[in-house]
Amino acid sequence: MTFLIPAIILIAASSLYFWPRSKPVRIDLITHVVKPEKLQVTILERGMLEALDNKDIVCQVRSGSKGSSFSTTIKWVIDDGSHVKQNDLIVELDDSGLQEQLKSQQIARDRARNDFIQAEANYDIVKSQNESDIATAEIAIELSALDLEKFQEGDYKQQLAEIEGRFFMAESDLSMWNDRDVWLDRMVSKGYLTPKQALADRFKLKSAEFSLEKVKEELRVLKDYTKKRTLTELKSKRDEAKRAKDRLITQSKSKEIQGINDTLTKKSIFSKEELRFKEIEDEIKKCYLLAPQDGLVVYYVSEQARFGSGSQQATIAQGEPVREGQKLMRIPNLSHMMVNTKVHEAMRNRVRGDQWKKTGYGEIRLAGLSLMRQPLLGALSAQAAYFELHNEFADKEQELIGNGLPATIRIDSFPDKVMQGHVKHVDEVASQSDWLTSDVRVYRTLVSIDESLPDLKPGMSASVTIYTDTKAEDVLAIPVQAVLGNTQNGFFCFTLTPDGPIEKAIKLGVSNEKMIEIKDGLNEGDVVVLNPKSLSRDSKKDSSKAEKNDAPTPPSSKKKDKKSKT
Repeated sequence: MTFLIPAIILIAASSLYFWPRSKPVRIDLITHVVKPEKLQVTILERGMLEALDNKDIVCQVRSGSKGSSFSTTIKWVIDDGSHVKQNDLIVELDDSGLQEQLKSQQIARDRARNDFIQAEANYDIVKSQNESDIATAEIAIELSALDLEKFQEGDYKQQLAEIEGRFFMAESDLSMWNDRDVWLDRMVSKGYLTPKQALADRFKLKSAEFSLEKVKEELRVLKDYTKKRTLTELKSKRDEAKRAKDRLITQSKSKEIQGINDTLTKKSIFSKEELRFKEIEDEIKKCYLLAPQDGLVVYYVSEQARFGSGSQQATIAQGEPVREGQKLMRIPNLSHMMVNTKVHEAMRNRVRGDQWKKTGYGEIRLAGLSLMRQPLLGALSAQAAYFELHNEFADKEQELIGNGLPATIRIDSFPDKVMQGHVKHVDEVASQSDWLTSDVRVYRTLVSIDESLPDLKPGMSASVTIYTDTKAEDVLAIPVQAVLGNTQNGFFCFTLTPDGPIEKAIKLGVSNEKMIEIKDGLNEGDVVVLNPKSLSRDSKKDSSKAEKNDAPTPPSSKKKDKKSKT
């Protein structure tokens, strides 16, 4: 019996020594069984919260001088993050320079108005004077015609009758003195008259002959010369009166056209000065910016300013200069928020936002407004009406025909809440990169949050998961942390076998943030290691030990061995 116990122990020990031993089980490894999965490609990105409906507060004051990029400075501004009501004053810009311009422009406008009024009065005077001159010319024509008719039917006949009467009288006197001459001879012969007395009467006969010749000559001159000359003169005066009237009509038209042009020019100058005066008044009104809606004031920071790029860095503070068109702040609508994130260029084609189509409403409205345009100030009113209607009916210009890809949002401030949303917009052009990631191209993507959650604020950090249309049904997939390698040298993973973990080359397919498709290299039921980095560390240790054992012996050690042998 005493020899039996040692024999049993010896047999058991020998059996354990010659029994085939298996490798120890690794309890530090995390494993996953390969099986068919339903895989959908998702995109996981980080971003910041923004309001979907933002009312931008923009500086609309034009630059003060030519060549200057700044328009004015901030005189007072409300604090960032302040709660405001609609029509509350939030920014006051310096308008001192515009006030001085307004005073000077008021003087120029009043001067232009006086010039315009004077031009209108002068035009009325010119019209009245032209009417008077034309009426005078018409009277002159009538008078010249009357003078001609008077001479033909009155003066000439009267003069002719008077001369013919005197001619008849002269002939009668001559005939009488001829008869007396015969009588004188008888009287002298009889002694009743002396020769001297007869000679005196004969002188009267000669005088009667001269008178008759004179009257006869007057009659000839009247008929042959005076009549022709007077008719020619009177006809010339009549024709000249007609030509004078024509000249007056032409001159009056020229004066009226000149008066109209002068009036229109003065009116145009006055309209421009008046328009400029109103523009300066509007510029002064633009210096007082009011809140368009209730909300939270958020200072605007551009993408260039965030990354320190850009030639002009805008600072919203009292005394800082501002430019025309510069965004100063936003009044967000906190009831509807979105996430502003960026998608890598490799995934850009898989992301789809809301799809819209044009309704043609804007073109019809613009065509209708073009018919409303009037000269001078009418064009300005039509333009103002266009922008007013554009802001009021902008949502009618497009029609939504399809929503973007679905997404889930997890906000860092509310980690237990997962919110539903969809992709609203994806930029077609890559965003401007900073100098640290100049070789990376990303596209700004806006993801709308379809749920409402109180206490959401712009600027909060959030993570977004976008569910793309790329899906794979019943494919072998493993968790992404089990995959090692790269595209250049290939991908591999570790699988558990009875002999321990072994390395297997695999071929990958589509993936999401959790799982990745295995097209080749694994079979259903294989067990993969989810923490392969521990195995890679062990392999490095084993390879380092093997290298030490296989390393050549240094020369000094060989010498020592020879000495020891001797």
